[in-house]
Amino acid sequence: MKTYAAANCSDIAVILAGGKGTRFKGKKQFAKLRGKALWRHVYDTVTNLLPKENIVVVGVDVEGGETRSQSVINGLKYFEGKGLDYAKVLIVESARPLVTPKQLQILLTQTRESATFISPLVNTIIGCDGTYYNREEFYELLTPQCFDFKKLCCAYATKKEWDMTDETRVMYEVYAIKPEMIKTGENLVKVTYQRDLPFIENLLHQQEEDI
Repeated sequence: MKTYAAANCSDIAVILAGGKGTRFKGKKQFAKLRGKALWRHVYDTVTNLLPKENIVVVGVDVEGGETRSQSVINGLKYFEGKGLDYAKVLIVESARPLVTPKQLQILLTQTRESATFISPLVNTIIGCDGTYYNREEFYELLTPQCFDFKKLCCAYATKKEWDMTDETRVMYEVYAIKPEMIKTGENLVKVTYQRDLPFIENLLHQQEEDI
């Protein structure tokens, strides 16, 4: 297996494993892939770059929130409570268990205060009102993502209730910061339904063959 240089000791990671799994019909973060929970696959990957004390698993180490945003906030507060001077924070979803150390390293080496992976759209895009849109003008945002720790904490502190699907939107709403967008492969596909697990298993097999 390839090895990657360790990240800055002031960088941290929040792994999201606190969802209810309504569409999955169960808590997918604890679903097994090759005998190991999805969140653990992600955790083990992150430990290739960060020490364990710089990682928190929301839903395992600390309580998950009622919304995704609240889960992120709980993870950020965990680190704020340590009173240390952190630089960057990775937000990683346990539902994307095939993330690689290289992808995390790419995020951490970005100089922007907000960075995300993206994927081109492949299907026709139509609005709820029936208006068609040029798919070439849009990207699908994917996690993991990376942010300036202090700015993200301050952004979330600007109001009591947040319910966003990712943190690039929070950074944009508060600071008008547009994210660094990084194109990536299909390995960041998200486990949403039970039927996604065999597909993820197949991708994992292909990923291992490419190493």
